Amino acid sequence: MKVIGIGGSLLLGTALMVGCNERNDQTGPTSPATGPISADVAAGNTSVVLDATGDWVDITGQDYQDEVRAEITKKGNTFVFVMTLAGAVQDNPPFPSWADMLLWDFALDTRPTAFPVGYPFTKKTAAPWEFVIGHFVYPSGFTDPRVPSPGVLLDRTPLLNGGEVKVTPIQFTIDGAKMTWVVDAALLGDPSTFQWAAGTSAWQTSGEDVKNGYNQGRHFDLVPDEGLAAWPK
Repeated sequence: MKVIGIGGSLLLGTALMVGCNERNDQTGPTSPATGPISADVAAGNTSVVLDATGDWVDITGQDYQDEVRAEITKKGNTFVFVMTLAGAVQDNPPFPSWADMLLWDFALDTRPTAFPVGYPFTKKTAAPWEFVIGHFVYPSGFTDPRVPSPGVLLDRTPLLNGGEVKVTPIQFTIDGAKMTWVVDAALLGDPSTFQWAAGTSAWQTSGEDVKNGYNQGRHFDLVPDEGLAAWPK
C-alpha cells in the first residue's frame, strides 16, 4: 500500500502525507477548465513519473482518479504541472457519502527540515509540504471560502512563522484525462530543486468548521508509489 498521511495528504505518499504532529494515517484536500494553457513544455528542466493503471490505494476510486503519469517542467520563469489520468474527468464527479471534497494535486517539499502546521490540515497537524497545487471539487451545498477557484496554489510557508496560508488562483485546464496547472516560479520561491508527489483523494472536514481544515482523507492513487520524486530529475 502506498503510505500517505493526512498530514501531507493533499496528495501524497509516505512522506507525502505522513509527516504530521498528530501522525494521522491520512490527512486533508475541483471544476471545469479556467482558460487556455499556452506554456510550451517541450523544453526545460523536467521530472516525470509513470504509474501503472489500476494500482489503486483505494479500489473505490474511478478511472479519472487513477494516475498514469505526473510531470513537472520548468521553462523560463514558469512551472507547469501535468497530471494524466486513466479516464476523462467528469464535470460533476460522484462523492463518497462521507466526503466534503475531492482533490487532484501536486505537493512540494521545498524545505526538507520544515513541517508547516495547519491548513489544509487541522491546526495541530504538521505536514512536509510547503506548497500544494491542486484542483478542489466540492459537493452541492458545500463550500470552502479559502478556495476561490478550481485551480489554486496553497502557499503554506507563512504557517512557519505563525501566519496564514496564502491561496492564489492559478491558470488551470482540464482536457479530457489531462489536468494542467501553470505557476509563476516566483510564487514557489523559484526553487532550484525540491521533492514532490501527486495524488487523487477525498477528504472531510474536522467536524467543526472547514476553516479548521480537513482531518480525514482517503487516497485513491499516489505517484510515486513509494517515497517522493525529485525535481529536476
